[in-house]
Amino acid sequence: MITDISFVKANLPEIKADAHKYSKGYAVIFAGSDFMAGAAILAGKSSLKSGAGIVRLVVPKSIYPICATGLPEAVYSILGNDIDLNKCNSVLFGCGVGQGKEAEDTLLRVLSECEKPLLIDADGINLLSKHIDVLKHKKCPVVLTPHEGEMSRLTGFSAEYIHNNRQKVASDFAKEYGVILLLKGKDTVISSPEGDVFINPTGTSALATAGSGDVLAGIITAFMAQGADPFKSAVMGAFVHGLSGEKAEEVLTSRCVTASDIIEYLKEAFKEC
Repeated sequence: MITDISFVKANLPEIKADAHKYSKGYAVIFAGSDFMAGAAILAGKSSLKSGAGIVRLVVPKSIYPICATGLPEAVYSILGNDIDLNKCNSVLFGCGVGQGKEAEDTLLRVLSECEKPLLIDADGINLLSKHIDVLKHKKCPVVLTPHEGEMSRLTGFSAEYIHNNRQKVASDFAKEYGVILLLKGKDTVISSPEGDVFINPTGTSALATAGSGDVLAGIITAFMAQGADPFKSAVMGAFVHGLSGEKAEEVLTSRCVTASDIIEYLKEAFKEC
């Protein structure tokens, strides 16, 4: 099925007139490492700009000052401190966390404890590829958002094979591991564990820029925090992310769009949706 704007309009979480920050959704985001503070900022900011009422960024102590300066609207915890993941509404793990042992141990702990919708992206996917069978024991809905290279590490298939069999690879993996699989790229594929498949029609080459995936992850996490079904959140997130890129490209050209611009033009995408 091709996603259309009517699907987004019908399923986008409503923000009620008497809403407060907790009713708008509380997201916890594990992101960033010594040289990737920007990934944490982009994921947190896109989540807030997509309607989440509270975003808690869990970051290494070394980058806390950078993140707090870049995104003062978030609240913060230092990586390694205990966090009750079941007091939030959704969790994101992976944007810029690196491949170190602390990140790997944290991912395994999150997967063992979390009962809320969980999105795993970027470095989180690469870490997960070493422990793929833990998905069989998860307690929560899981959304994975790999590009073709990351999908190759998850499956063992070549990137070329995946590129030529995108729908089949995404659908088979989603069914086998009971996850929602969003395979990024032109005509992004979103597959559910039950076999439902959506193809995203929005987007542009302007989205091929560092940090774009962090923005997408933040958008989907915000929708899940607001109570939207995780599969629908992934479908809507891909559509809104692509539409925002199109809006940015109209003004800035495809050469000049950055990940921060995608966030800036979310307002235009949401106006249309």
